[in-house]
Amino acid sequence: MKKILLVILLCFAIPSFAGRKEVVPSRLEFREVQIAQVVQLIYAETKDTPYVIDPEVLADKRIVSFRYDAQMGDFSRFLSGFLESVGLIITNRDGIAYVTKKIKEEYVEPPPDVYVYQPRYRDGSYLSDLLAPLFKGQFTAKKAIHAAPENMAPQRSVPSGSAAALVDRRSDTLVFLGSAEEIARLKQVMLQVDIPKKSVMVQAILYEVQTSNSDGGAASIALNLLNGKFGASLGQVIDPLSNIFKFTNVSINAVLSNFSSDSRFNLISTPIMRVTSGETGYLVVGEDVPVLSQVSYGGNANTPLQSVEYKPSGAIFNIQPIVRESVVDLTVMQQTSSFVSTNTGVNSSPTLKKREMGSVLTLADGELVVMGGLGENKSSDSRSGLSFFPKFLQSLNSSNTKTEILLILKLTRI
Repeated sequence: MKKILLVILLCFAIPSFAGRKEVVPSRLEFREVQIAQVVQLIYAETKDTPYVIDPEVLADKRIVSFRYDAQMGDFSRFLSGFLESVGLIITNRDGIAYVTKKIKEEYVEPPPDVYVYQPRYRDGSYLSDLLAPLFKGQFTAKKAIHAAPENMAPQRSVPSGSAAALVDRRSDTLVFLGSAEEIARLKQVMLQVDIPKKSVMVQAILYEVQTSNSDGGAASIALNLLNGKFGASLGQVIDPLSNIFKFTNVSINAVLSNFSSDSRFNLISTPIMRVTSGETGYLVVGEDVPVLSQVSYGGNANTPLQSVEYKPSGAIFNIQPIVRESVVDLTVMQQTSSFVSTNTGVNSSPTLKKREMGSVLTLADGELVVMGGLGENKSSDSRSGLSFFPKFLQSLNSSNTKTEILLILKLTRI
């Protein structure tokens, strides 16, 4: 771009004293000129004051344009304002004007403050993970590592200082290192996030239902019984392929009363539990069966030592609710299991037979859900007649029994 320099000096006010006089321009205009050239020209042509221009200013290649008119006010004030706007400053010492670059004051960040917070309701690790992206400061909280529900043993004591003791320990203190402004904002946010967890009361009924081809599945039988008792409009199909139905305005006691007179329904368990949002409720109705585990060799004679592990069997039931503003997301796992003698393989250890099903549901407060689908067929053959008769003279009787697990849940927000 072609640089254009236009300097108009009109109506100079010339003081009457002798010697070189300071020229006060009535109008001055520069277009696309380097800052160094502007400074040199102004001081050479309009100022009678001795001046020194810093080398850094002379090396400044930035391009500027401006216009001055005497009607705008004092020229010296205008010049100081212009130089300050481009990062330059005039300093007068002993009658000499020094034009230098303005030294930027380095911002010294104040030392951070420490804020120690004792969580009222939520775990410190949860709060730090939730709030850390919102603040520049640093959070410190001991992280918690939790075992799987089936491996947790809350009734057993663990040695102090052992690894097992560290696994189950949660953070009860949150330390934040940041500015005073961030700490003030953190205190306000804590009032909104460190609130009690919501809970639900879960009432459950676990049945083993004898079914036949004509009856359909256990959930269909339960649906017909409940609709016949409370009205066909109450049942809502959630997932027909998984045999899951939902009801409203039906009490759990009414279901027990309605099914108790039906010989096809064998009651296994009726657990009631209160579960906090995000936690897992766990219930086992059955027994722990010893099962052979690994073999180790110890002592000088390398004597084999057979270890035994206890496995739960029976009715195993766990749920994990996530309580939201209007609904509850519920993860359900149900299992019925038993141990039988092993006829092949490792016949010294029993075999675990189980039926297990898991589902994720979304329920409103007070809704009742019926879940089926865990079926099992049992076939058995027997002979009748005198024992000393040949087999071809005895009667062969075959029986086929079909059973299905039925789980009924009702959630109530607390």
